[in-house]
Amino acid sequence: MKLFAVGVDHLLTIGSFAGRCGLSPSALRFYDECELLSPVAVDDLTGYRYYDTSQVGAAILVRRLRSAEMPVREVRRFMTAGTDERRRLLEAHARRLDQRAETLRQALEQLRVDLVQPTPEGPGQWCAISAAVLAAGFDQVRFAADRTGRRPELAGILVEAREGSLRLVATDSYRLAIRDLVLHDQSAAMPLRGFVPLDTADELSSVLNNTGNNTDEVTLRQRHDGFLEATVDSRAVTIGGKDERFPDYEQVLLGLPSGRGGLTDRRALSRALKESTGTNGKPGATDRMARIDFQSGALVVRGETGESSIEVSWDGPELSVAVNPDFLAEALDLMVGSDVVVDVTGPLQPVTLRSADAGTFTVLTMPIRS
Repeated sequence: MKLFAVGVDHLLTIGSFAGRCGLSPSALRFYDECELLSPVAVDDLTGYRYYDTSQVGAAILVRRLRSAEMPVREVRRFMTAGTDERRRLLEAHARRLDQRAETLRQALEQLRVDLVQPTPEGPGQWCAISAAVLAAGFDQVRFAADRTGRRPELAGILVEAREGSLRLVATDSYRLAIRDLVLHDQSAAMPLRGFVPLDTADELSSVLNNTGNNTDEVTLRQRHDGFLEATVDSRAVTIGGKDERFPDYEQVLLGLPSGRGGLTDRRALSRALKESTGTNGKPGATDRMARIDFQSGALVVRGETGESSIEVSWDGPELSVAVNPDFLAEALDLMVGSDVVVDVTGPLQPVTLRSADAGTFTVLTMPIRS
């Protein structure tokens, strides 16, 4: 779409629109890729997205449905359904949630506690985030860090705090994992940035997972010497240093051609990849290969020991890409939610996986030249 296709007075930037409807900008980008909630205009020169004020009601409804953990595919059906069909969809979803009622009540209680968390004090750059969320984030991206010892500059996790979010990045040059987490609070002096070695990240995760309850916060602070410091339970420890040798991963993202995104079931794709080589989720060799054929409405996964076909909302041209199935399956098992967007542009371009909850998780895996 070209700017401007609608009245300028009614346009909102993605940030303003996110503030009105209570969705993060990263979640809005994800819903655009899913063709669930798209901007009315996109600036061809800058890529900036613009929404109309009339979309606020629909966005709030999407937010409420997703807060109730309704899968994207069902939200899509709900948005176009009549009253009776909407009632049926809600009742069916409620039945599935009955067994998880206690977990959801605990999550709501956590949100109430979050509203009254004290604001950290002191000079410098800092941000505050749930201890449990940060520990889970480290656990999600660490698989992509270099564990061979050959690339010490990649044997850890890059930490970046930006406006409203904390980004964790890991790569071994074959894979790139990016997790964006929602912050509780932050200082005006941003950004905050540092590199956390894997052993330090593991030690910090252990501390965060044993804080006693799920309401504890961790404060990350950039000291004047450039080092990162984490404060948990009033204890401050140095967790990371400067990151001059970490590659410019954003240039990798900017250099990717615009691809097609297909929405599919995350767990079904993981099973298909494992069955294609008969690994059943065991750590695999780096030379394993499976081929993924993108067809209209289906992903076909072929490997040495099996072939599987799963449903996908793919309407792009048919193409085939060879990948390490263990790499993709490992990423899928660490992702959040029931849905994943698979993005690919050609047989020699990276395969991108995206999922979203209160933030986003993106993994790029390099293809295999078969």
